[in-house]
Amino acid sequence: MRGKPVGTDIKLFGGLFLIVGVIDLVIIELFPSHALNLFGTVVTGPSAFLVKLHSLAIYLLIGYGFLWLRPWAWGLSLAYTGFGLVSELMNQLTFGFYVLRTGFMVTMFLFTVYLIRRRRLFTDAAAVTTSRPSVLEGAQ
Repeated sequence: MRGKPVGTDIKLFGGLFLIVGVIDLVIIELFPSHALNLFGTVVTGPSAFLVKLHSLAIYLLIGYGFLWLRPWAWGLSLAYTGFGLVSELMNQLTFGFYVLRTGFMVTMFLFTVYLIRRRRLFTDAAAVTTSRPSVLEGAQ
């Protein structure tokens, strides 16, 4: 008898993050001159290539962490979501309102709420169980 699969939904999201990372790499390679809007500015020139690589690295790290339910992946994904929401809000305030990008922001927010609700999957079970004395030891 096999045990109940744990965190299959998060592992699937991990696979999706890995796919997005590979697609991001292809886009960076095919369109190296594409300017990136970040925090209300347009990053162009040689530095744009390096700035675009950060998203690729983060996507791949989050994907790996989600696949193996690493505790650090939860915090990294929330931090990167916050980064993305603030950057996109500043872009919309600077360059104007876009319905598609607003939908992207709403989706990111809902995904963050979902991740917060699934936090227990990313806790280190050994750290949780050893932090308190067992019931058998009693409170002496």
